[in-house]
Amino acid sequence: MQIVKKNRRSLARLMTVSPFLFVTAIARADDVPQASHHHAAPASQEQSCDVPTPNSALKEGFQGVQVETSDIGLFEQFFESVLRAPLVYRADHPQADRLRGYCYRGVLIVMRQDLRTARPTGWVQLNFRVPDATAVQREIEEAYRMSSVAQLAEADRGRIVRFRFKPDVMRGERKVERFEVGGPEGFMVGFDQDK
Repeated sequence: MQIVKKNRRSLARLMTVSPFLFVTAIARADDVPQASHHHAAPASQEQSCDVPTPNSALKEGFQGVQVETSDIGLFEQFFESVLRAPLVYRADHPQADRLRGYCYRGVLIVMRQDLRTARPTGWVQLNFRVPDATAVQREIEEAYRMSSVAQLAEADRGRIVRFRFKPDVMRGERKVERFEVGGPEGFMVGFDQDK
């Protein structure tokens, strides 16, 4: 429990603690968790995300990120409708929190909404190196156009997703083309293609 409390206070509310360890700590409270694990079809992901279960052995290494939010519903629309990321973990702890785990490009991203104290996300940026940023842009924008998010009023859409393409961006000592997908509350996913 001490590890979880310490990590909750980490910079930008970005935590890399295993979602299983976090859920275990919450489950030891008086709240009874209602958790379920979802497994997506292998074709829907580029790589698989390991979601720890009570019987799985803990492996050393990076497992994923956990991000705080004040409105998990915006992130559900962002990940499920726009990015089409498989939901691999869902937990609702009454009067405590709600968690959603998404597997996106092999990275486990757990969104957490504290029901006692709302915490906006702040700035979180995930970057992926891709062979063709324009192809990724077409794929994501097509998913967006076909989603229910595209039917919302402009102000509501803007709270969920924004797109931007940058043709010449420096990443260290290399020049890239960059496609950015801005999500809710300062969350962003970037795709860099080397030039």
